[in-house]
Amino acid sequence: MGQRAVAVILSGLDGDGSAALKAIKEAGGITFAQADASFDSMPRTAVETGHIDYLLPAAEIAKALLVLAHHPLPV
Repeated sequence: MGQRAVAVILSGLDGDGSAALKAIKEAGGITFAQADASFDSMPRTAVETGHIDYLLPAAEIAKALLVLAHHPLPV
């Protein structure tokens, strides 16, 4: 998906997703992590990779995804 790739890391108990974050960033995609997670291990690990573009509360991630969905992206 290249620049159209999006990763969203939400509440969770381990570091799953860290390798995918790197691949998405290398392809020019965008990444989000949940700032208000009840179980913050996954989002914290994601932030520690240095590959998170936006650290936001879950409701703000949803709003950002709606904006992104209506934004013209390069093909």
